[in-house]
Amino acid sequence: MGDLNDNPTNASVRKHLGTVGKQKKIKEGKMFNPMEDYYKKGIGTGAYRDTWHLFDQLILTKDLLGDDRSTYKFYQAKNFNKKFMLQNTGRFEGYPFRSFVGDNFQGGYSDHFPVYLFLVKKK
Repeated sequence: MGDLNDNPTNASVRKHLGTVGKQKKIKEGKMFNPMEDYYKKGIGTGAYRDTWHLFDQLILTKDLLGDDRSTYKFYQAKNFNKKFMLQNTGRFEGYPFRSFVGDNFQGGYSDHFPVYLFLVKKK
């Protein structure tokens, strides 16, 4: 998990980190990036010059995937982009509501939306 400063489809993530966007396509030595689907739908975690980027990603190894719920397994990933976290006025309306702009405290949250995931296990 982290701010990779690249999108899920960039070579640094796909080729060099070895990610795939579909669980069914995962092979030995590859990892699953559930954030790729969000990115392809135009959903991002941060915006720059009116372009959304999804730099905040969750990368999962094969061990967290599958239907065997006797141990914790990946269920779902989310981008936490609720309305209260948006800048609602001005030039950056619709962007994440930032904590700081330069040295000036704005009262917001961050320049990126957080991402999170659900792991499930059978009782």
